[in-house]
Amino acid sequence: MIHPTEWNAVALAKLTNVMGDAAGRELMREILLEIGMDELRSASDLRCFANALGSRKGFAAAVGGILSLHVTMYERH
Repeated sequence: MIHPTEWNAVALAKLTNVMGDAAGRELMREILLEIGMDELRSASDLRCFANALGSRKGFAAAVGGILSLHVTMYERH
């Protein structure tokens, strides 16, 4: 089971659950490249990732919304 603050693992799990393994992994690579990161290490990183996904269309945008909500629920204030 993935811990809710394992930001990179959470993002990959959500993407692959919705998009399928290969498509989810490819989209994760694309978005990480787009935002200039190699891995999501913090709540802030995941929020940036979620925002980039949210600017896409279809299922990618939906996963962005899910991840944005996840950050809100689990980030430390």
